[in-house]
Amino acid sequence: MPSLAPSRADREILRLAVPAFLALVAEPLFLLADAAIVGHLGTPELAGLGIAGAVVQTVVGLCVFLAYGTTASVARRLGAGDLRGALVHGVDGVWLAVAVGTVATVLGVPLADRLVALFGGDALVAEQATTYLRWAFLGVVPLLVVLAATGLLRGLQDTRTP
Repeated sequence: MPSLAPSRADREILRLAVPAFLALVAEPLFLLADAAIVGHLGTPELAGLGIAGAVVQTVVGLCVFLAYGTTASVARRLGAGDLRGALVHGVDGVWLAVAVGTVATVLGVPLADRLVALFGGDALVAEQATTYLRWAFLGVVPLLVVLAATGLLRGLQDTRTP
């Protein structure tokens, strides 16, 4: 009769997968918390958050390559026994995140009103969305750096370090 006990490989997969899964679940929970807090301010504010959140999520979604590309290049070097090369690839990913985030911020802040206008809505909602979006764009660089750093850590098989 085959053993039902998890193999060493199964335990290793779980060690990496469970924290990574929890990290993926965290972001929607943060958005839910934002909505719950802003929802107490009023309907236009909540609608503005919805529009601004959609724009920010789109930007972040387009930049997810920073996490996955960094993970792959770091893991490839680590698998080849080149820890130094893996770290170099990880640092390169972080610098790329800084560059992409800076461009997104420099373009996003002045274009926030135009991006919001693409969604329609009344003037009060647009005002709330534009204000929120301009502030949110100021956090894009650190957000993208976290994506790249997460890719570095995953590539190093560390899914527990925050």
